[in-house]
Amino acid sequence: MNHDAIIGCILGTAVGDALGLPYEGVSSQRAPGLLGPPDRYRFFFRRGMISDDTEHTCMVAGSLIEANGDVDLFARCFASRLRWWILALPAGVGKATARAGIKLWLGAKPNNAGVFSAGNGPAMRAAIFGAAIDDLPKMLRFVRSSSRLTHTDPKA
Repeated sequence: MNHDAIIGCILGTAVGDALGLPYEGVSSQRAPGLLGPPDRYRFFFRRGMISDDTEHTCMVAGSLIEANGDVDLFARCFASRLRWWILALPAGVGKATARAGIKLWLGAKPNNAGVFSAGNGPAMRAAIFGAAIDDLPKMLRFVRSSSRLTHTDPKA
């Protein structure tokens, strides 16, 4: 496991998230005039703020550490973190991820909590798997487990 790659992935996600968050939902035509180039933090008094993208990356990283290579344990750990995260009513949470979190609170198992959606939830937490797992077939099992926890459409 490449610890520098994992740390770099988490920090890169957080910095990119903090720079890009003010642009979320703003058209590419309107953004330059409204916000200028994404060359500094602009969220609040020249400060940045992370979103659910960074939070999910951290939840996945913690779950990977706790699971120690066991994909089923990873799913349970990530489901537990997601369940508590949803309870905080995070801003910007996607509809499918919110529904999956509610299903987890209602007793759904991790492999049955996902909803049919091809949203970007699985994509926003995928990079950490590439940084943490060197074995491609193993990495794909973990990515699939993470994706299916919230989204069941194969396009996700």
